[in-house]
Amino acid sequence: MGNYYSTIDLRGYPSQYFTKTAIIKEVNIENYKGIIDNFGDNKYENSLFGIEINDESKNVKKIVRKVEGIDIKIFKGRDSKENREALKIKELTLISNPDNLDSVCFDLARENSIGFELNLQEFINNQRYRRVKALETYRELLKAFKKYSFPIVLTSGAKDIHEKKTPLALISFGCILGMDIRESKASITTVPEMLINKNQKLL
Repeated sequence: MGNYYSTIDLRGYPSQYFTKTAIIKEVNIENYKGIIDNFGDNKYENSLFGIEINDESKNVKKIVRKVEGIDIKIFKGRDSKENREALKIKELTLISNPDNLDSVCFDLARENSIGFELNLQEFINNQRYRRVKALETYRELLKAFKKYSFPIVLTSGAKDIHEKKTPLALISFGCILGMDIRESKASITTVPEMLINKNQKLL
């Protein structure tokens, strides 16, 4: 499984397995300008540039509306109030660390076409209680997904060549969490493509 499915990894390390891969850098209101200026040093073929904003929601809007040429904009999830405010920002692509969510968050995600990220590497790196907690969080999110139909994206979370995953590994991960095969395939093909296109239209 490779280019035939036009697979996309919205957080990963470039490889021949995916037609597009997003290289993500964590930013906040203090450092985002410098990090974005240095993105050119990490240019790979078929790569997308993305930022994960680890800051208060009031600063998220300031950042996303000042950056140009950034394909993916992720908000690192916080408490439910912060998550709700962030989900009102249509320019966002994804919410990572998808915890502390409620029905208001799910409605906003669907209305504004903002996805929730299920990160395989984050799951692998957790141990014992934290891994069990991550599994429970992901499964609860998928229960809400069945009801509210907001976007879900599977990512490898790879930061180097040794953490690269294949599309089949991501699809299998989605199925283990509770997705059916169609939903799992969509989470690395049509859904991320839709989110990228949405961002380009907003620009």
